[in-house]
Amino acid sequence: MQAVVCHDFGEWSVTEVPEPTPEANDVLLSIERVQLSVTECNLYYGNEIAHYEAIRDRLQSGSARLFGHEFCGTVVETGASVDRFESGDRVYAPGKIPCHSCQQCRTGFELHCPDKTYIGYDIPGALAEYAAFPAEALCAVPDGVSDAETAAMQPLASAQLTVDEAPIDSGDVVAVVGTGVMGFQCAQLAMLRGAGDVIVVDVDPEKLAIAERHGLTAIHAAETDPVDAILDLTNGIGADVVFEAVGGEQNDSTGGSDPLAQAFAAARTGASVVQVGYIIGEVAFYPRQLRSKSIDWLNPVTGATAHTPNATTGEHVAKLVADGRVSIDEYVTHELDGLDNFEKAVEITMHKDQYGARGPAQLIL
Repeated sequence: MQAVVCHDFGEWSVTEVPEPTPEANDVLLSIERVQLSVTECNLYYGNEIAHYEAIRDRLQSGSARLFGHEFCGTVVETGASVDRFESGDRVYAPGKIPCHSCQQCRTGFELHCPDKTYIGYDIPGALAEYAAFPAEALCAVPDGVSDAETAAMQPLASAQLTVDEAPIDSGDVVAVVGTGVMGFQCAQLAMLRGAGDVIVVDVDPEKLAIAERHGLTAIHAAETDPVDAILDLTNGIGADVVFEAVGGEQNDSTGGSDPLAQAFAAARTGASVVQVGYIIGEVAFYPRQLRSKSIDWLNPVTGATAHTPNATTGEHVAKLVADGRVSIDEYVTHELDGLDNFEKAVEITMHKDQYGARGPAQLIL
């Protein structure tokens, strides 16, 4: 079968590799689509962001099959110990793979396992015609969810965990700085959680128009100071919960006009700031400014879990999309055919503004 193989940072090729054979706890998938994440694209170029060390070490050991943790796959075969899936099921991977042997795992805290295995980073991902993954990382989607939505579903599962950890009470004012994929998703989920008003901040008028169509209050950061606007909307109090969903390179987290500084400034005394975007490199931080406002800075866990025996977070968000309660297809704007377009998809995803893309590019296999 054909697969994307990375030879170094910024170097790749489509290569013929052996088709995987599923182990007892694995599921063999035919990959239909892959959506590249911003994190993966940064790592492809060697930017020191989350998972950089794992990618660096794999490349130092030789060419490696990297990336592809956001995908839509169809079940071809299941391992002998797998009874959750059947041939023909469409699945995605909301979960990370816990080690099952550390103290966290042995005491029921697998979500906080410090030694998780990440698809596409620690093991080969879905940038191939076929892939075999542990069944515990996968989740089936309802018929009402398209292949494109399935490939875009993993960020929504992470957004759900992020909102679950945010202390949102009924009637709260929630602000979201950045309406990229996860920012828009967190805003919608905050509304479902019972927020009284959800304010979104961005510089892209098209994204802000979409947000307004979904009942969100939009602030155009290129036309007005977003902190002043949020304070005006809250009678000078500030937001109860603020999501920082931009990430990237920032200089000062508690002063100036970077997105994280705006989040802290727009938060009321006693509020919480929830970190969604990955920040590249180092950023200045002045704890006294947070302490004086008694602000909690939350960095949520990733993966999938079950808050109830009836559904995991992965199953829950798939149903939200199938029922139309959360929209994600509006951010699938660029679809490319074949693995040969891998680098073009990276380029579009890294420079969405230049290409008019709202979300990452998808590869159709």
